[in-house]
Amino acid sequence: MQESPDQEDIELNEMTISELSPFDRKLQVTFVVIEKGELRTITSRKTNEEHSLADVKIGDTTGTIILTLWDETIDQVDEGSTYVVKNGYVNVFQEHMRLALGKWGSLEDTDVVIDVDSVDMDNNRSEEVHEDRRRRRRQRYDRGGYDRGGGYNRGGGRGGYSSGDRDRSRERSRW
Repeated sequence: MQESPDQEDIELNEMTISELSPFDRKLQVTFVVIEKGELRTITSRKTNEEHSLADVKIGDTTGTIILTLWDETIDQVDEGSTYVVKNGYVNVFQEHMRLALGKWGSLEDTDVVIDVDSVDMDNNRSEEVHEDRRRRRRQRYDRGGYDRGGGYNRGGGRGGYSSGDRDRSRERSRW
């Protein structure tokens, strides 16, 4: 099990919502909760456990974005109240930016007050379309596909033998 990095040792980038970019890390963002979305329940593919999930529209004087909250953190926020995310990050889900806490992030109360009426509602950062640059797993085929290192695609190309691996006498006899 990994230990939590000491929060005091992490240098956070204090940013406004308009300054956020896809895949930014180690963020500190102060915001007001505009609207809590509906609570959903999902099942983890890894552990088969059920988790609660809610999308929360948050904002500051520069714009708005969706903050994704999980399980017990959902109940920690109220509409119209101001909070700060420490050590958060921005991810891209279905081509749209989202602010997230992740494993090491925290959601804290703050003395700063942001009035909902002062939020720039026209600059919704979650409406912008961005490419999701996460690596995708290549699908592997079970029977004779191109990705098995042999199979039906001998003679080069994906999964076949390279010219250095082929037995030249067999190659001549095949043709």
